[in-house]
Amino acid sequence: MRKFTVRPGFTVLAHKLALDPNATATGRLQSHAGGARAAYNWAVAHVTSVWWQRKAEQSYGIGEDQLTPWRSWSLPELRKAFNAVKHTDPRFASWWQANSKECRWGSPRGRGTSSPCRRRDKGSGP
Repeated sequence: MRKFTVRPGFTVLAHKLALDPNATATGRLQSHAGGARAAYNWAVAHVTSVWWQRKAEQSYGIGEDQLTPWRSWSLPELRKAFNAVKHTDPRFASWWQANSKECRWGSPRGRGTSSPCRRRDKGSGP
């Protein structure tokens, strides 16, 4: 494994931060992290299910032109597919209502009542 070395003329600056959230913030952090993990797992299953389906179809002797079409695994296509199922799939419907995706991008408008990070189920901010 290559070791990191600083190029001449450059300075490395690092910060180490410790989070010390209260109980409410801990619950929200866990909810967002769990939601992100669930979305990742959905994306992996969404793509690999077609791989397995095609492999099964090939074992049945189905021709290449009749196999299940490939699914794109580009980020824009996965986001489009996830947006189509997030409100109806029971794995995401309740999570999505409690965690807005806009919180991941931060709220440049501040923490007023128009903040997209307001929890929809409790009506309180992050």
